[in-house]
Amino acid sequence: MQVEYTGRQTPVSKEIKALAERKLRKLAKVLPGITTVHVILAVDKHRRRAEVSVRSPRRSLAAHDETSDLGTSLATVLEKLIRQAKRYTGKRQERKRRPAARASAPRRA
Repeated sequence: MQVEYTGRQTPVSKEIKALAERKLRKLAKVLPGITTVHVILAVDKHRRRAEVSVRSPRRSLAAHDETSDLGTSLATVLEKLIRQAKRYTGKRQERKRRPAARASAPRRA
């Protein structure tokens, strides 16, 4: 998994990177096969914005959040991505578990 960090108007600290890596390991358990992750952190006057896009062979996920703390924004975004991945994998599993449709109608006696 290749992780790329971009800081707009701010440097990306080691603590933020450690938080992102920890949450991304959790995401990788839910959505295996992640190839690239792009983390964008932006700082305006009183707003801290975090955007994360995740690419895997079958699915691309993206989320963003804006709060007054950069760590909180990043944690919230990664939790959103985990929920998206769980929803996606749950739908795939549900489709596989459905019984096959019958080819012909049942006979009446």
